[in-house]
Amino acid sequence: MAFVDELKRNVSRKGYILPTPIQDKAIPHVMAGRDVVGIANTGTGKTATFLLPLLDKVKRDPSKNVLIMVPTRELACQIQNEFTAFSFGLGIFSAVCVGGASIVNQKKTLRYKNNFIIGTPGRLKDLIEQKCIRLSEFSTVVLDEADRMLDMGFGVQLERIAKHLPPTRQTLMFSATFQKNILYLADKYLLNPERVTIGSGPAPAAKIKQEMIRTSEADKYTILLDELTKREGSVI
Repeated sequence: MAFVDELKRNVSRKGYILPTPIQDKAIPHVMAGRDVVGIANTGTGKTATFLLPLLDKVKRDPSKNVLIMVPTRELACQIQNEFTAFSFGLGIFSAVCVGGASIVNQKKTLRYKNNFIIGTPGRLKDLIEQKCIRLSEFSTVVLDEADRMLDMGFGVQLERIAKHLPPTRQTLMFSATFQKNILYLADKYLLNPERVTIGSGPAPAAKIKQEMIRTSEADKYTILLDELTKREGSVI
């Protein structure tokens, strides 16, 4: 990945060597400035998928600002922890704006330069209406766990926030599932997005053991028959 050197060092410090499938396929589109819909199961590295290229983007152009919307306070804090590790030494700062925490303290934090704002729709809407956040200054918007936001009834808040966003922007949307309402959101807020889908089906039952055998195209059927014979005692 063609990240700035400081960001590469932070990635290395975290112990990351190879990208996950969602990172490998989606990050180049994000770095190219495209809108992206990323569908991948929880725990597949979606947070780094948008944080890394957007940190690179802001480091190269400090005038850029990023708004990250999430459904829960807990997820906002998780993203903030990842942000802190990846942004070390970059001179890029963030503000977390969530319900259940002091809005007074959040207003004080917003007086400083924060290229990234991470928050829940309800609190963000309040701060926008109180003119503490000017969305016209944000060129990039991330909707993380978009399916959960809709399930939790944040559709109205998303509508109100979207009215304040600049028409020319980069929008990224990530979800663990692909539902009709996700298609609706994508059609409404994204412009000709790249769609990246990785393992979006239901997670396997806990008792199911999964294994992978690497093989060539020519040998795969022979190996499959051998495995069936070995494991079942007969070939079906």
